[in-house]
Amino acid sequence: MPYKVNEPVGEPRRVIDDEQLKRMMANNQPSFFERNRYRLVTLALIAINVLVFAVEVLLSGMRVDVSTRTLVDMGAMYAPLIQSSVDLYRFVTPMFLHMDLMHLGFNMVALFSVGEVLERVLGKGNYLALYFIAGITGNAVSYAADVMLGGGPTVSAGASTSVFGLFVAVALLGLLHKGNRSFFTQYSKSMLAVIGVNVAYTLLVPSISVSGHLGGALGGLIAMFMIPAKNLRVPTPVRIVVAVLWVAALVYLLVSQGVLGV
Repeated sequence: MPYKVNEPVGEPRRVIDDEQLKRMMANNQPSFFERNRYRLVTLALIAINVLVFAVEVLLSGMRVDVSTRTLVDMGAMYAPLIQSSVDLYRFVTPMFLHMDLMHLGFNMVALFSVGEVLERVLGKGNYLALYFIAGITGNAVSYAADVMLGGGPTVSAGASTSVFGLFVAVALLGLLHKGNRSFFTQYSKSMLAVIGVNVAYTLLVPSISVSGHLGGALGGLIAMFMIPAKNLRVPTPVRIVVAVLWVAALVYLLVSQGVLGV
């Protein structure tokens, strides 16, 4: 004979409609900052570069090939205008200026490609220090080439001084990281296409400052032996010595050219 299952008597089952489901899913989604917590500095640097380029375009009469006058007025590296300590900002500002849309695009793609892993491994502060040390070194080498090698003054700008330093930093992770160095060696190999495109762009475009890019790469090397990242196998005394030598080299360059008095 058939039998009945005694079901518990209670409140009727609640049905979640589509709108409620969407709200629940939205509430469970991580925020923008949570999703990008390992690339916040990278995204901020990209945003600053893009905003500065927008100002350049505006001041150039809405031209995406920015005029030389605009670049110089906004702080591009131009050796004849570095006369005193007041002009030292020109060793920093060029890393946020770009000559045209392609120049900006190449640098921002490269920055996004390598930025996240460096920001995650080194920490935000050390990563930002790396970016600026590489950029300043690249601009200093570009300045030195103009005033010491007799090639004549040129106008140079671009985040590529910093980006080339980041390329070197990624390569050095395979040597200096305390953890799985083989992983970082493989990662740096995976970035060869991005690095190759930027190197080709450097060599094939006549207006690109090769000295600035080489200086940026040197700056990346220096920075990796100078920043206080705990997961790098660099002794503290070595960091101190490298930092002192880096500052001394910059001071010597500026004093020798009469920019700083002694």
